[in-house]
Amino acid sequence: MKNTKQRLLEYLKGLKFMSVATHDKHLWTAWVYYVIDDNFNLYFISQPDTEHCQSILKNGEIACAIADSHQNVTDKKVGIQLYGTACQLTNSRKLPFILNLWNKANPGMEGVINLKNMQEGTIKSRVFTVIPKKIKWYNEELYSGKECEVFNF
Repeated sequence: MKNTKQRLLEYLKGLKFMSVATHDKHLWTAWVYYVIDDNFNLYFISQPDTEHCQSILKNGEIACAIADSHQNVTDKKVGIQLYGTACQLTNSRKLPFILNLWNKANPGMEGVINLKNMQEGTIKSRVFTVIPKKIKWYNEELYSGKECEVFNF
C-alpha cells in the first residue's frame, strides 16, 4: 500500500494547472502550467517581466493552490494549498530535464518552449522553481473524519 506522501505526489503529477500568489507592493495571483519532480519541487514557465515573476525575483515568497477544476460542488473535495519559496531556475544542467518534463506534460509547445529558444532570446519565458515548505492536502475521499493532512518540508 502506498503511503499518503506517495499518493500526494501522484495526485500532483496528474494535474498541471496551478494558481500562484505573490506579493511586492501588493498581492498578485496568476495561473501557470506546472510540472513536479520526485522531490516535490514544482516548475513553471513564465516571462520574468510579469507581476508574479517580478515579485518572486524580489522576495521569493509564494503560495499556491492546485485542484482539479472539473470537481462539482457535490463531489468529495480534493486539492492542495502550499507555501514556500520560488526563484528563477538558472542551473543550466537541470534546464533540459525540466523543459523535457514540462513539454511531456504540456504537449504541443515543444517547438516554442525549448532551451534553444530561451538561450537565443527567441522567447522571453524562463523556468521558475517552487520549493514547498508546507503542503496542506485536502482530500475528503482519503481522509474520512478529518479534512486534510499537512506535509512539512
